Amino acid sequence: MKTKVKISKFALLAAIPALMLAGCGKQPAKGKSNAKSAGADSLAAAEANANMPFEIKEGKRLFNHYCAVCHGESGDGTGQYYGSSLQPTPANFTDKAFMKTISDETLTKSITEGTASVGKSNMCPPWGKTFESDEIECLVAYIKTFSKG
Repeated sequence: MKTKVKISKFALLAAIPALMLAGCGKQPAKGKSNAKSAGADSLAAAEANANMPFEIKEGKRLFNHYCAVCHGESGDGTGQYYGSSLQPTPANFTDKAFMKTISDETLTKSITEGTASVGKSNMCPPWGKTFESDEIECLVAYIKTFSKG
């Protein structure tokens, strides 16, 4: 009788990692109907990322971690707080006309000292003690990519 209990516990313990590896009910991305399509998208993204200069890759990494929550991953100002009580709304870096009015120096200052330092909202904090100067340069370079093309 004890042998059956040990076997059942073993089977349960073996099943847990298998379920975790299987995705535990992870839903496929919207519009993706099969793994082959998702794999092709991942491969295309990896290839595009491999061709990106380090400065842009690093800026993207930092932006996605620190800035995308408000500005959105695509830089259009539609982050997690879009449509909420966050006023004014975060800058839309995809707006070419707006971005033409913003110099690299202004972006650097607004990241380092906060946007209030350049006459904008005080909602975006100063990141100068969080980032090194080269990281801020990477962020500026990446932010500029949103309005190109």
